[in-house]
Amino acid sequence: MYKVLLVDDEAIARMGIRSTFEWEVNGFELVGEASNGQRAMKWVENKEIDILITDIAMPVMDGLELARRTREICPWVKVLLLSCHSDFEYVREGIRLGAFDYILKPMLSAESLKTVLYEMRHSLQKEKEDHRILEQYKEKNSADPAVAVMPLPLPADCPPPDKSLHQRIVQQAVEYISEHFTESISLQQVADKVCVSRNYFSEMFKRVTGHNFIDYLITLRVNRAKELLQNPTLKVYEVAEMSGFNDTKHFSKQFKKNVGLTPAEFQGMPRR
Repeated sequence: MYKVLLVDDEAIARMGIRSTFEWEVNGFELVGEASNGQRAMKWVENKEIDILITDIAMPVMDGLELARRTREICPWVKVLLLSCHSDFEYVREGIRLGAFDYILKPMLSAESLKTVLYEMRHSLQKEKEDHRILEQYKEKNSADPAVAVMPLPLPADCPPPDKSLHQRIVQQAVEYISEHFTESISLQQVADKVCVSRNYFSEMFKRVTGHNFIDYLITLRVNRAKELLQNPTLKVYEVAEMSGFNDTKHFSKQFKKNVGLTPAEFQGMPRR
């Protein structure tokens, strides 16, 4: 069983989280509850937890300070932040402190909680297994000090490392963009969807994908246009509209820039 500590200054919120999920059935033990970070510290100091679920805004000691102290004392503990705030300053500070994930309270459900808890458990299991293999490796090669300290490559079938919080945020954004790129969507709209600030999302998206938002969006639309232009009965302006471009001239310019041909030239190419 993976031990979970729940921290929130609102008793009704703790009761809701406690009752919304079948803890033991899913392999988790809710070992305690606290109304603020200071009261939660006894579990942290005794190193009795694997997962910390904490509200951010609390009296005496808030969730961010609790996360910071937990990381210092129990670096293996996975932290899930809960907040009523969509202001990304809270989330950004949580990322800096090593939080595993965050959920906005209005969006909290049994399914969303289960998804994050399962990801946390997988991460804990992986870290434990990596440590076990590394210790065996060191013990096996202890006769050679140089070999004993060499980093151990992970097995080929080992699952990929867990994504960082900002990577998961961008993944959510990419999924949303993929579903709506033919519509009139903006950077602000996508940032609002994943509950982060516009400027921070722009920076984060570029860092993770290697593309800025508008270039990524245009590439998706041009690729859709290439598919539609396989149909010789469609007019260029119809393809532009169906691909998400609201201006045929702009569409033709972006298509030529990305493909090297005008839409009409591309459509007129012989097909096999």
